[in-house]
Amino acid sequence: MRLINIELRIGSFKLGPLSTSMANRTYNVIMGPTGSGKSTLLKVIAGAYRPNSGSVIVDGVDVTNKPPELRGIAYVPQGYALFDHMTVYGNIEYGLKVRGMPKSIRAREVYRIAEDLGIVNLLNRKVNGLSGGESQKVALARALIVRPRVLLLDEPMSMMDVSTRESLIPILREIPRKYDTVVIHVTHDRDEAYALADKVIIINNGRLIEEGEPEEVFTRPKRLFTAQFVGFTNIIPAKAVKTQGGSMVHVGDLTLHSSEGIEGSVYVCIRPEWFNVTNEGGLNVIEGTVLDVERGRMGYRVRVNAGGVTFNAVVQSKLSSGDVVKLSIPPDMVHLIPAY
Repeated sequence: MRLINIELRIGSFKLGPLSTSMANRTYNVIMGPTGSGKSTLLKVIAGAYRPNSGSVIVDGVDVTNKPPELRGIAYVPQGYALFDHMTVYGNIEYGLKVRGMPKSIRAREVYRIAEDLGIVNLLNRKVNGLSGGESQKVALARALIVRPRVLLLDEPMSMMDVSTRESLIPILREIPRKYDTVVIHVTHDRDEAYALADKVIIINNGRLIEEGEPEEVFTRPKRLFTAQFVGFTNIIPAKAVKTQGGSMVHVGDLTLHSSEGIEGSVYVCIRPEWFNVTNEGGLNVIEGTVLDVERGRMGYRVRVNAGGVTFNAVVQSKLSSGDVVKLSIPPDMVHLIPAY
């Protein structure tokens, strides 16, 4: 699936120009802050909005001017949009029924997909009263039963509790290969994106900022906005001098070494969980004073002042304000973004 120079104006908001491609049988996650254009882009792909310019290509066919029902695209909006007056069975079979499929084929397909998603026991129930996870599975079944070439999911787990989300992730992850489709999933949740994506696309103010594999985007972002958005809480202006093995970076009164060879003004980007508490000295060991401590699910979030710079770290050691602590960071985890 490809988007080519998509542009759309809605009032004062402008989407694009935006181009990207997504391979078949892949899971693609679009991320961005509220109001960045994520859901608007999905609606352009689905056909709910007609772009002012550009093309939507599905399986090599330009579907830009085709109505939604002829695009080979299924769209699951936020809130699921289930038919309250129908049973779960009626909701799932709906797409096949309007296409004129015989009743026996509809029944076979409904039971097949209900079994895949573990909802056979729900088929005779009304959709009112279903849990968030159950409703999402019914919405997925209704979308997948028509064998779409592209499946669009708009914030599919936004109304679920943590345990329900965790149970749904393996089901979502296998959809592209099991159903031979392209999945495009919108979220602002980092953990969700990292767990699911083959490709992550970051957008802001209607523009594509960066795209790539999740490991690349989450650990080696190319753009400052991406680093901020994906959770780098240490983003510090610095000067880098290229060396034989990478760069020597001057940060406040400190010198850090990075395995990335860059010269000039940069931003030093370090994820808080990359720091380790140490008793040793040596390369990339910084000593500072703990400013404050906050207990979190993954450890203790601490702010440490060292060399006139405040660093954010997540550590397993229980520290207190005023403690003197040494933090180490490997050179290959000192990421540099040029300050253009």
